[in-house]
Amino acid sequence: MKPVISFASAALFAASLFQTISAQTYMTGLGKYGSHNYVPNTILPYYAVKNYPVMDFNSNDLRCRTTETDVTQTDTQVFQIDKAGTNVTLYWEPDSKTIVTKEPLPAFINGPCMVYMAPYEYDATDGWFKIFELGKYGSKWCTDKIREARGKLDVMIPKDIAPGKYYLRGETIGLNYSELTMWDDYTQGAQSFANCAVIEIVEGGDVVPDGEKIPGIYHRKDKSLKGDFEYADDSYKMPGPAVYKAGSSSSTSNLLKVTSAQTYMAGIDNYGEISPADNTILPYYAIKNFLVMDFDSNDLRCRTPETDHSHTTA
Repeated sequence: MKPVISFASAALFAASLFQTISAQTYMTGLGKYGSHNYVPNTILPYYAVKNYPVMDFNSNDLRCRTTETDVTQTDTQVFQIDKAGTNVTLYWEPDSKTIVTKEPLPAFINGPCMVYMAPYEYDATDGWFKIFELGKYGSKWCTDKIREARGKLDVMIPKDIAPGKYYLRGETIGLNYSELTMWDDYTQGAQSFANCAVIEIVEGGDVVPDGEKIPGIYHRKDKSLKGDFEYADDSYKMPGPAVYKAGSSSSTSNLLKVTSAQTYMAGIDNYGEISPADNTILPYYAIKNFLVMDFDSNDLRCRTPETDHSHTTA
């Protein structure tokens, strides 16, 4: 059965959709902390309508609002950061071709801000970890903070992040129409404005934190994305994963320790024997002490695909 829409709700929908299309924002560049200007051409290519929001949180558009994530195939500059632990400034502004305003974010966009990183790969699908978030503080949202700073947001790169290239994803989420999800379409609801740059950390630590897939970090029915947030307070729960803190145990450096110093069963003997009988264990993988952490994997069974002993020396 098709939904029945009153003229009043249809008018409200049309008005909200018009604002959705005609008055939004995008990230324009990155700058050194304390600088007054951003470095041009540091953001991956925009779509034709570069200020259009993403409201389908299962879409690949949620990642960077672009299909071009291979920086070598674009004119995008890699933004160099001399040392992990320093701040970088993200800049936002509206699309001057469609918006008559001097505000970096239109006044009606209110909501949280997040910044993510991921190891540089051409498809940018996996490995996203959050390094910054700010929601409601007092009577203001993070979007107010950006407006007050004339489009700037300063974010620190965690000091233990390993040197190398990464995506840097800045995002604001508009919650102004998050209560208007009347049926399952993608012309209403919370609005994501995410853009990505490619950065290179020259000097850093030895950690690449565990990450998440995008899409996959948000869902339309999340309590932090669906509802009326006009009177939200400091208890507003941020969407997405927790922020990575320098020194956290969820990291590649810890994973290396886990996988490089483990154990395996060497053999079986009769009770009282000093040494196990030779060749009593089914064949190991090449890395015989490698652990299994995927409990849905067949490797959980015996850590080997060779379970027919007649075809082995076991």
